[in-house]
Amino acid sequence: MFIYSVKATTLRFVLILVLSVSVLIGLSAFYAAEEPVLSSVSYEGIRTETDRRGFLSAFGYQTTGDAKSTVEYALPATLDAVLLGYNELQKEQGFDLSKYTGKTVTRYTYEIEGYEGYEGKVYANLITYRDRVIGADLTGTGEGKGFVKPLGK
Repeated sequence: MFIYSVKATTLRFVLILVLSVSVLIGLSAFYAAEEPVLSSVSYEGIRTETDRRGFLSAFGYQTTGDAKSTVEYALPATLDAVLLGYNELQKEQGFDLSKYTGKTVTRYTYEIEGYEGYEGKVYANLITYRDRVIGADLTGTGEGKGFVKPLGK
C-alpha cells in the first residue's frame, strides 16, 4: 500500500484560491456573452400583461391589446428536427431552448400593429419560464409570404 500525504502551504493555498477565482471570472464572462440581444432590456420579472407588452415595446413593437393566446406546454426532453431549427433562430438572439427541455413553458402571442413593409398580420411570440423570457419571435401570416424571424432583428 502506498500512502502519500500533502501539507498545504500558504503559497499553495493562495495559488489555488487565485486559480479558482480566475475560473469563476472566466465562466461569468462566458455566461454574459450568451445574454439576449438587447442587454438594456430586462428579461426577468415578466409576470403580467403590462410587463410583456412593455417588453415588446422596448423592441419597438406595439400590440393591438392583450395576448391573443396563452399556451402552456412542456418542451420535450430532446428537441426534434423542427425544434432544433427553431432553436437556431433563438440562438441568433441569445436564447437557447435546449436549456429548458423537459420544463413547462408558457407562450404568449400578441398581434403587432403597424408592422412596416408587410401586408399580412404579424404576431410576436414570447416564451417564458418562471417569469423570464427564454425565447421570442415575430411571425408573419400573409398569403404565401409568411415568415418567422428573431424579435430583435
